[in-house]
Amino acid sequence: MATAKERILRSADTLFGEAGFDGTTTREIAEASGVNKALIHYHFASKDALFQAVLDRYYDKLDQVLRVVLEEEGPLPDRFVRLIDAYTDFLRDNRNYSRMIQREVSGGRHVGDILARMVPPFQAGVALMERAFPSTREGELSASQLLVSFYGMTVGYFAYGPVVEHLLGVDPFSEEGLALRKRHLRRMLDIVLAEVSQHR
Repeated sequence: MATAKERILRSADTLFGEAGFDGTTTREIAEASGVNKALIHYHFASKDALFQAVLDRYYDKLDQVLRVVLEEEGPLPDRFVRLIDAYTDFLRDNRNYSRMIQREVSGGRHVGDILARMVPPFQAGVALMERAFPSTREGELSASQLLVSFYGMTVGYFAYGPVVEHLLGVDPFSEEGLALRKRHLRRMLDIVLAEVSQHR
């Protein structure tokens, strides 16, 4: 049976994902988790601290996923494919994550906390690509620009699911829809790597 703290975290995760930080009250979280409001403040000093705890759980899981791929051996193109697949699977399994991030980076008060967790893996990815493809150290196909583009292509698909569904006319999160998205991202990666490989 889940502890009170775990129930609070799960309920906060759901409600923050549905309504955002500003649209969620600790009273609503208490009611959803079946605890009194005072217990939330016992485990978490404030709503901000609770939100940070929810984000930290996501980032701890994501860091573990990315670290495994970034530290693997083998041809870089294969590692990038595994990175895309792993990140897509993470977003599939943690749908509230992308909703919370999109809301916060669009004017929320936790942008600094999010950047603190996002910058190190981004920099590691840039360094990895620049070492393998020196031509990506600058210009329109710089590693930083490419990683931002792939980030957008991946996260946007999940963050704007209802819009994507309307545009495509199919459920973007169905098994078939996600498999197609992965194949598309891999194909885009093939095109990019073929281009940067010509100027190594």
